[in-house]
Amino acid sequence: MKGKTLLSLAIVLAMILAAIPFAAVKAAPDFTLQVVFDENGTSSLTKGIGSDFNVSVKVFNAPSVDFMSIKVHWDPTMVQLKDMSTDLDVLGGGFMDTFWGPSSAGTHLTTGTLDDVTGFMSIGSKSGNGILFKMLFHCLAAGVSTIGVVNMNLDSYFMMGTTQMNMDSITNGTIEQALPPATPPKAKIASPVDGSIVNVGDTVNLVGTGSLPGFDTVPPPGEVCPITIYDWTIDFHNGTIIHLFDATQSFVCTGAGMVTITLTVTAPDPTPPSAPTYIDHDSTSVDIMQIPAAVGAGIDVYTARGGEGPLGVYPFGWSDAYGPQVEVCVFAKVTYNGAPVEYKPVEFVIMDNNGDERDSRTAFTDASGIATVCFRIPWQGSDAENYFGNWSIYGTVDISQVQVSDTVKFRFGYILYIESITIDVPAGYHKGDTMTIDVTIGSIAMADYDAFLQISAHDNCNVPIGQAFATITVPALGYSALGNTIVIPDWAYVGVGIIYVDLLTSKFGLPYCPEKTIGFIIVYP
Repeated sequence: MKGKTLLSLAIVLAMILAAIPFAAVKAAPDFTLQVVFDENGTSSLTKGIGSDFNVSVKVFNAPSVDFMSIKVHWDPTMVQLKDMSTDLDVLGGGFMDTFWGPSSAGTHLTTGTLDDVTGFMSIGSKSGNGILFKMLFHCLAAGVSTIGVVNMNLDSYFMMGTTQMNMDSITNGTIEQALPPATPPKAKIASPVDGSIVNVGDTVNLVGTGSLPGFDTVPPPGEVCPITIYDWTIDFHNGTIIHLFDATQSFVCTGAGMVTITLTVTAPDPTPPSAPTYIDHDSTSVDIMQIPAAVGAGIDVYTARGGEGPLGVYPFGWSDAYGPQVEVCVFAKVTYNGAPVEYKPVEFVIMDNNGDERDSRTAFTDASGIATVCFRIPWQGSDAENYFGNWSIYGTVDISQVQVSDTVKFRFGYILYIESITIDVPAGYHKGDTMTIDVTIGSIAMADYDAFLQISAHDNCNVPIGQAFATITVPALGYSALGNTIVIPDWAYVGVGIIYVDLLTSKFGLPYCPEKTIGFIIVYP
């Protein structure tokens, strides 16, 4: 009877088990680690020699991990830490900071030769995805280099025991550093500074040691072309021109007036033949003004944006430009035989582009002989742009019954402005076509300005159909023509559309100038 009972129970149990559906066993996702370049989010990147890049060491689908040690290695002849410091170039990624917090957990890093980094991370039963740490690098030489994980230990503590875990896969990073194109040498004048004012009889030191060598790509992989000739040309603009040679030189000012100093460097290819595109020389120039040593009463009027020196050939006596609604601060330095004169009243008169007086102010000089006034350029509604042009500021002072005066001038207008917009196919585009927009940017400034170019295209029904962006540097008193592309989407409305171009100080920044537009056509079929 007992045997029959046991048999019956076994049959019932089997029937119950048979009725229960068995779920398929789902494999856990792979536990992986990747070395990823932040610039493109992948494990491979191409950069030019001399450029910088950032790397993130990421973990995916981590199980419950309590402790991790990892060693990342690279070829120090190809790449190096950007600042050669683990304190500056290796940053915690946040994955290990969730248990004890970043103040006590963090990443503890050691390094001996700056060709590898070892990190010890107390994670505290952390799981999932995240960045272990980041590294900042600098490219040194052409070729392909690996930034790879060469050693890793993963431990999980459970029931007072330690379990060593295995990682399913590791993806290392590969950085390809492309050879630069054939590059000419670069002439650079460290001294004197463009626009300098020197007294007659002073010595002018010429320093061109910061000039850069050239690079030729023939034969591969190419080679540096050192500078062998430094040729200084000093033009006194009175028929006298002299030449001096060597990276550093000097000459003495002999008479008042402007002097143009030109440095030409030559860097011949040491192993001919050269690439057809290699140019072995480069030139750059600066202007200085020689003035007689101060005798008697003197005054020099300038703004916070320059203009020191006598008003004469540009840029001497000219301040850099000012834009709408910007405050202008004006200074007058009063001297007698070159020494500052304190507590003298200086009269300032501000004249607009039409020659009309806009403001008049009086200020006393301080212990340094400098008097200061500030004013904001009027911005009178829709007529405001009528006052764009050259403004003048006059300063006058009396020293021992000798009246002296000086003038500084500046341009008033949009510092940067959109000169023109053109498109490559005025006759019209089909859906799916790529529209190329060229934008020319103008500048009234004496210095380079960074800008953010934003282009938006709207179709015939005023629907935004695409945008293009560019971060640019507009050169001083120059123009920058850019090519930008927008693809016409399949859902765009046929007809005449409008391209809107905005020039901003930065993304989400302030506009430099009014928006400008141009029409375009979408045709069918």
